[in-house]
Amino acid sequence: MGHEAAMRPSSRLVEVLLALICAVACALAVAGCSGGGEPQDAPVADAPASEEPSGQEGVDVSGATLRVLAGSEVKDMLPILEDAEEELGITVELEYMGTLDGTEAVMSGEGDYDATWFPSNAYMSLFDEKSSLVSQEASIMRTPVVLGVKAERAAELGWDEESPTWAEVVEAAASGEFSYGMSSPVSSNSGFSALVELATALSGTGTAITREDVEVVADDLTRFARGQTLTSGSSGWLMEAYDGDSSAVDGVFNYESLIMQDPGLVEVVPQDGVITADYPLTMLAGCGEEAEAAYRALVDYLRRSDVQARIAEETYRRTDATSADEAVAAFEIPFPNRLDTVRTLLNSWVSDVRKPANMFFQIDTSGSMEGARLDGLKAALNSLTDANAEGTTALLAFQPRETVCFVEFGSEVKSEKTFEVGEDGDLGEVSDYVGGLVAQGDTAIYATLQRSLELAAESRTAGNVTSVVLFTDGENTDYPSFEEFVLWYEGNEAYHGIPVFAILFGETSADEMERLAELTGGRVFDAADGDLTAVFREIRGYL
Repeated sequence: MGHEAAMRPSSRLVEVLLALICAVACALAVAGCSGGGEPQDAPVADAPASEEPSGQEGVDVSGATLRVLAGSEVKDMLPILEDAEEELGITVELEYMGTLDGTEAVMSGEGDYDATWFPSNAYMSLFDEKSSLVSQEASIMRTPVVLGVKAERAAELGWDEESPTWAEVVEAAASGEFSYGMSSPVSSNSGFSALVELATALSGTGTAITREDVEVVADDLTRFARGQTLTSGSSGWLMEAYDGDSSAVDGVFNYESLIMQDPGLVEVVPQDGVITADYPLTMLAGCGEEAEAAYRALVDYLRRSDVQARIAEETYRRTDATSADEAVAAFEIPFPNRLDTVRTLLNSWVSDVRKPANMFFQIDTSGSMEGARLDGLKAALNSLTDANAEGTTALLAFQPRETVCFVEFGSEVKSEKTFEVGEDGDLGEVSDYVGGLVAQGDTAIYATLQRSLELAAESRTAGNVTSVVLFTDGENTDYPSFEEFVLWYEGNEAYHGIPVFAILFGETSADEMERLAELTGGRVFDAADGDLTAVFREIRGYL
């Protein structure tokens, strides 16, 4: 049932009665600190219940460091982690990555981590090697993926009084009655969970979705996708984009904890059920006694009653401190139990179902790019043409039905090249074009950006998702200046609503890029460490 915004904050932090929680929570697992193995497609039996760390009296963990690969969602826990570090004398080093990407990275032995902290380990449970790679895990907090709808729109649809079924949500989206924002299922756990919720409910089987079910529900998924007008690579930025221009959509699919922070949104829990993120802090096997002691101390701290109450109060997630008297019943949708099902569902969404991306890459090939910088740019762009990559990485490549336009510039626009990706997914021409880029000239950022936005506006339709990616390694050297560009932009409403995603690299002005992103509803991505490939892959979730 829908719930009024006024009933939210701390009084709304309630425990969901989860009918099938064990199907998800008990199947949690991740990869170890080193090594890994090939994923298995065979069904995975339920894992034993998570081992709860317990404090060891007299164990001194002062000076220990815990290296954690985490979902960006836990950034709101930083104040609490800082207090934990001060009290325990440990250092918690967080590196952020999407849940699916992070899982596959750890499983393949990438990185050097002691622990993971993703919203869910359900995807990780599909890898057969999990039992030997995980030492212990403990759920810290919980929040379901739900729908937040503007109060007035919820009332018009009647969803504030009686929650819709997922089928009714599809009908509203397909008919144009309901527009929404959702993060990329390939990049973000909230978007992925929402897609699984939808597909499972539409299958009507009452059990975990299968590969065969994906084909059955494909048409309904396509109808659902018609209503999406805002996309994102992360749950947090989705809410930032909504807050920046709430007129763009009627609602958003996201974590309840984020929905509850917006007083203008009514929480709607579809009758068919939800998937709950339980944030398991997970220790990887073989990381050493010091790291293991630090992990146990941190978990004990986070599970302490006063800290659980603080988490609930500050992050709006459900914890052991949440009152059971205020529980809201919701059916827990089972997670797919085969890896090939997940990949089939994601591939269907990216290649056939969602609105196709209409992407404009404004790329700087000025003289300062010569050498290693241009080589890095080419490698980053070519990473988006590799459809034969392993796992979800292949889904970051340009997909059938998508349009890719390159606007190459130096002192002026050097070339404009548009590629329509065919049904065969052949990206050979795109790769050839990237390989032919040559560094030369000055840096006319904003004159070229005017042209990029003009091209984007000409091809933007209700049936695609249009955006511009701006890459430059220096400051603007030609007319117009940034301030002159702002005047031009503000006077041309035809270009509004096309986000510009800017990359900080080389000598780029961070201040100008931040202001540009705010002006256009985009976001800035930091490639100051020179890893352009990682940044371009991250951006792909927003396109």
